[in-house]
Amino acid sequence: MKQKKEKVEMPKFYSLSRILAKNADYNVIFGERSNGKTYATLLYGIKEYLRTGKQMAYIRRWREDLRGKRAESLFSNHVANGVIEDRTNGKFNEVFYVSGKWFLSSYDPETKKRVPDNVPFCFGFCLSEQEHEKSSSYPNITTIVFDEFLTRRYYLPDEFMLYMNLLSTIIRQRNDVKVFMLGNTVNQFCPYFTEMGLKQVRVMEQGTIDIYKFGEHGATVAVEYCSTIVKQ
Repeated sequence: MKQKKEKVEMPKFYSLSRILAKNADYNVIFGERSNGKTYATLLYGIKEYLRTGKQMAYIRRWREDLRGKRAESLFSNHVANGVIEDRTNGKFNEVFYVSGKWFLSSYDPETKKRVPDNVPFCFGFCLSEQEHEKSSSYPNITTIVFDEFLTRRYYLPDEFMLYMNLLSTIIRQRNDVKVFMLGNTVNQFCPYFTEMGLKQVRVMEQGTIDIYKFGEHGATVAVEYCSTIVKQ
């Protein structure tokens, strides 16, 4: 079921406010690269953790995306612009990554001592190895971010099923989880659009949000084609 479209003026930076107002279970957001989709969504997860103690999952297709500098720098902009320090009232000033987990942390450059939080605020998952997660439990994750779910290259065999199995592992029987799926381009073939019944994505107008129903329980899916941001 698809609802009426709505248009807005071009923003300076991407904001989640419009799609969050739809109160959807799945939030599919696509548009031009480097418009702030990932930043805004990760910021939402940080705020939720600081407000409620609930954690975030960050999903990528390949393990390489969760290793080394790529993973370590995921929250670097949030650190650089003071979000972490401001939001924690100075208790933390960096994000520390280790073994697939991100921790808020306090680092003293003079003593070179790092004091991370006791628990991670974000866990990393990759679809190519999701089978290893079946026996794990993540009852405090209520924000899920699947970054670059659209690809110009190729999808994994049975990728949509792998994705749904991973979501099932994380969510279990809960109904308090919000899923974000972020992409930069729309290809001729995308298993996610097909499997979720998102039939009008390829003809959407920029700046609009469409609403669908998905699955046997009628989960709400909001699909946003981001407006072009105003370059400063």
